[in-house]
Amino acid sequence: MDEVTIQRLMTLSQLSLDGEAKEKISRDLDAIIGFIEIMDQVDTEGVEPLAHAVDLDQPLREDRAVVDEDRDVFQSIAPKTADGFYLVPKVLDQR
Repeated sequence: MDEVTIQRLMTLSQLSLDGEAKEKISRDLDAIIGFIEIMDQVDTEGVEPLAHAVDLDQPLREDRAVVDEDRDVFQSIAPKTADGFYLVPKVLDQR
């Protein structure tokens, strides 16, 4: 990590670092990039991507529409309703 790149990253992230902190961040970023380069060398040919780190089966229910709500029961406890809609106080002032 060169000084120009560190300075650019500081500008983009709106950080202000002193000399010692810049050196540490430079070493840390070099280590991260080095690790990524090592991982890049791993042969992943034929390896399927994972959706999750643990291979689990997720039982799914059948996707079907079910209309079993009773609007009158739900709205019976609402403070105000009209024509099947819930009435709420006005919250925006339109000036």
